[in-house]
Amino acid sequence: MAYDGGSDPTLAELITRKFVPEMFSKDVLMHTKSNLVCVNAFNTSYKKDLKKGYKVSIPVFSEGSATEVTPGTEPTASDLAGTAASITVDNWYQAAAEVSDLIQVESLADYLAGASTSCAYTIEKKIDTSVGVLFSTLNASTVYGADGQTFTDAIFRALVENLDTSDVPDESRVLIGDPSTKNDLRAIDKFVSVDYVRTPVVPYGMIGTLYNAKVLITNNLTATTTGNYGVYAHRDAIGIVIQSNPRSKVYDMGYKFITKIIVDSAWGADEIRDAFGIPFYTRSK
Repeated sequence: MAYDGGSDPTLAELITRKFVPEMFSKDVLMHTKSNLVCVNAFNTSYKKDLKKGYKVSIPVFSEGSATEVTPGTEPTASDLAGTAASITVDNWYQAAAEVSDLIQVESLADYLAGASTSCAYTIEKKIDTSVGVLFSTLNASTVYGADGQTFTDAIFRALVENLDTSDVPDESRVLIGDPSTKNDLRAIDKFVSVDYVRTPVVPYGMIGTLYNAKVLITNNLTATTTGNYGVYAHRDAIGIVIQSNPRSKVYDMGYKFITKIIVDSAWGADEIRDAFGIPFYTRSK
């Protein structure tokens, strides 16, 4: 027998006239989430230094010089005080959601609980994206390669050489790319062969290590015309100060018959050491 037939009224008519109730699942599907890797890849230790005010100043040492000893001549002291770097707290964002009091009574799905998770992620993604915006400013805003290029082993080695030439410490380096970079890396034997790779694939954006650098993948990069700005950098290239960690507050607005949840955070992110990172073009967005 056909689904809608054989009776009068038909099943479709009964549904339209509300004799057959409409039910909703108590389970909901959360929206997709991109990997948040940019903040944790760089230096967040300065957040403890900002108690009051809007800026953290960071003293920077300059390299001294060695001179030949001349008996009877007083050595000249080197000025080791370099130009200070700073991080300014200039971001304050919020994400909010609300639900009516009646819906809370009638609804099976916990909308407010899901909304609070979504709002928290929205703020965390905003912080992560604000760090990614700085990638293209490193290396005096000189981006390696051409927009839309395929990421290759030769490009990776050139990026490593660039930081080595600038005397950047070998440890605490990271490569951050997008899904097209991940796909390109799969074609590099050194990255996928057990003969070269000692770190297994792990979740949360990290897909392995190569040339002593963690390789992280995210969709939160700044777009170019064809691809995105990726980066190969040391963690001290960028500093992040989170003056107010993402905080969640629930307001019972009884006079409006709604409950509202607000998540907000205040933070700053700035380039600290320009030579400690080099941006590169990825193949596609």
